[in-house]
Amino acid sequence: MEPPRQPGSDPPRRPSPRRRCPLGRRPIRSVRVEVRLFATLERFLPPGSRDGVALLDVPDGSTASDVARRLGIPAGFERVLLVNGREARPDRTLAPGDVLDLYPPLAGGASRLA
Repeated sequence: MEPPRQPGSDPPRRPSPRRRCPLGRRPIRSVRVEVRLFATLERFLPPGSRDGVALLDVPDGSTASDVARRLGIPAGFERVLLVNGREARPDRTLAPGDVLDLYPPLAGGASRLA
């Protein structure tokens, strides 16, 4: 039971409910990743990027392929991907602080990830 209010005093404040995104969706979290593009892929870097490197905030749950698409690298363009220095598949989900390296197609050999 609430204590009686004094005349002219404001009602007690209640904590406001957590705001939701439109249509009842949860707020979208983002993660920051470092993207390094090499050779002919450097042309896809966002403006202001330097030395082939860009810091991007991407939606939580984004994959290496999502980032490539966001940068405008054509779909189906074969490339070599590394996440934190290790070979990775395009469907690899990125975590905060990951470093994604993208290389253009290299000559010879078959992919070990096929």
